[in-house]
Amino acid sequence: MSQQFEQELAHLRREFTAHAAACFEALERAHEALRDRDVELCKRVIEGDDRVDEAEIRIEAACVRLMMLFHPVAHDMRLLVTILKMNDDLERVADHASNICWLATRIIQRGGTFPPHLMELSARVVGGSRTVLQAFLDSDVDRARSVMRGDVAVDALDRTVRHEVHDLLAGDGEVGSALHVFRISRELERVGDHLANMVEETIYLITGEIVRHHALAGPA
Repeated sequence: MSQQFEQELAHLRREFTAHAAACFEALERAHEALRDRDVELCKRVIEGDDRVDEAEIRIEAACVRLMMLFHPVAHDMRLLVTILKMNDDLERVADHASNICWLATRIIQRGGTFPPHLMELSARVVGGSRTVLQAFLDSDVDRARSVMRGDVAVDALDRTVRHEVHDLLAGDGEVGSALHVFRISRELERVGDHLANMVEETIYLITGEIVRHHALAGPA
């Protein structure tokens, strides 16, 4: 490939890495807002979503441009495909972070609480996002696979929170806050799904193996 292509691809990778860090930071700030009951932090996360959308469009356009102009092959093509697909998942992660903050603001304003299992779910998802980014940066298949194995715990915590919400609704709990807690749990579970997608794309980038629809941790 030409020197121009190599330079533009390196620039795109840097921009994508910064974008990924910003999206995962939004998720981490959402977790902190829940933990600290910080309405102002919620507001900043929500306001930052427009910048994420702009970056997503810019990165997608750059990927398509490089594919059309230079017709890359092998690992370079895999990198562009991976960035293109992960770019969409990252934008959705930031959307979920914004949604979590919107819901959290309503709960805080009502004087509602965030159940311990919801906070544990949030912390686990944030930890998974850090691992996904590091796996991508380090081309670390084992680290990527560890996120998929941790997705089982995310699903289990989501179910636990749903049971807790059911108990709140059956008792004297504040209905609006309980339903918002349920929605936050669902947002976090969906973030876990997007992390799983990014794990699959990272493995594809590193190995060329398409692992979608296959167990990543070995036979069941």
